[in-house]
Amino acid sequence: MKAKSTNKQAQKQSMNPAPLSPSQLKSRQNQLIVVDVRGWLEYLIGHITGAKKMSRDRILKEIPKDRAIAITCLSGHRSDMAAQWLVAQGYSKVHSLKGGLLAWQSAGYAVSRGTQP
Repeated sequence: MKAKSTNKQAQKQSMNPAPLSPSQLKSRQNQLIVVDVRGWLEYLIGHITGAKKMSRDRILKEIPKDRAIAITCLSGHRSDMAAQWLVAQGYSKVHSLKGGLLAWQSAGYAVSRGTQP
């Protein structure tokens, strides 16, 4: 019985997006496609340098399911939901920034403003 329970727990964990702290994202930023799932106005006001503003539908169309992706938003709530949805769509390397852009800025990392990633 325990083996089945442990196997189910391992499956459940592999289905969940992996959270990243701001420092983890910063150190792995060049290995990940960083996607901001907020609205355009929020993105224009400030976003992680290099982050692309993309909707879930655009991610499905433009990013292969085996690419490593980090999802961001303002506080981490929308990015968690989007990351869970992407895992359900078959993406295998999805991460969500814990605490979102607010945590990123609190850690002392810079943000970019405007339309350029």
